[in-house]
Amino acid sequence: MSYTKERLQQTYSLSIEDIDATLMACGLPVDQDEYSDEEIQFRFDFIRQSIQQGKTFKQAAAQFKREVKKRTTDTEFTPMNIIGMLTHISAEYGIGLELTEAIEIMTACGLSPNQKEYRQLECDRFLEACELSKEQGQTHEQVAAHFGINKTCSNGHNNTQYLTDQISNVAVTSETGLVHLVSQITEKRAEQIPGLVNQMYLKNVVSKLAQSEDEIKNFYAGLEERILEQIEGKSPIKAIMEGQWQMTPLPSSSEKLMLLPDASENDTNTD
Repeated sequence: MSYTKERLQQTYSLSIEDIDATLMACGLPVDQDEYSDEEIQFRFDFIRQSIQQGKTFKQAAAQFKREVKKRTTDTEFTPMNIIGMLTHISAEYGIGLELTEAIEIMTACGLSPNQKEYRQLECDRFLEACELSKEQGQTHEQVAAHFGINKTCSNGHNNTQYLTDQISNVAVTSETGLVHLVSQITEKRAEQIPGLVNQMYLKNVVSKLAQSEDEIKNFYAGLEERILEQIEGKSPIKAIMEGQWQMTPLPSSSEKLMLLPDASENDTNTD
């Protein structure tokens, strides 16, 4: 048996707008002439049941998409960790979650956030909880009640606090290590500063001296002349040297003594 839009209106007592919205939600084209029994029973009826349960067309469509995916990948499902689930839910269903919010929702639906991997049933449970929280706006307590979880008596709060403490401790440890690393590096670099200052000072001095070579030569030449002039005026060497070649006259008594031998010799010869 096949269904036309007119027959769907009569069977479900719906307006043409509701018929089109239901067809779109279950992935069927709205301009198709007829729909098979399988399409109506599996797709159309699923959306109508979800609407009767209080879901919007958007929520019903997301739930139907999850159901289709579940039926086609039961044998191919690969267990996921919490990050993998968040990535999958965001990519496939457009539900974005922060890690802390995801932990709260997992706790609300009875899942442990400490698990390394989650099987398909657990992932489906978490996805349903995310839809209840994010798309239907239910509180975590309402989500817990939906899954029959006594949130006040469960260890969910302890799990959340445990993960929060672990993340905080890791963050503090990482920051402390970073501060220590920066301190060590800057200390090692600071040890080289005095030598660097000396090198730069000497480099600049040499550069300036090279630029002023002529001025320096003139300065020392002038300084040499001034020093020599002062030495010439005060040194006793000049006076000594000037008087070295002047003969000092002998005293008159000495001249007489020098004549005596001659006189005696004359007397002897006379005799």
